[in-house]
Amino acid sequence: MKEKPWLKRLVPMTNQMLWEAFDDMLNYSIELQRKQMEQTDNAVEIYRAQGSIQSLKRLKLLKEEIQNAQAQK
Repeated sequence: MKEKPWLKRLVPMTNQMLWEAFDDMLNYSIELQRKQMEQTDNAVEIYRAQGSIQSLKRLKLLKEEIQNAQAQK
């Protein structure tokens, strides 16, 4: 796997309280995008919301990615 140097700088973010706040913010943003998808009939807006949800879910996996990078040291 290619080295990702920025992961080392994100280690403090894995602090439990900080991560929970970040995760809550991501969940809130995902819920807003879901509501947007439910309330629109515009295909472009649906695709945008889907893309946003995909990106937000990827951010939710960031903690595991950081921890895996630390474990590989």
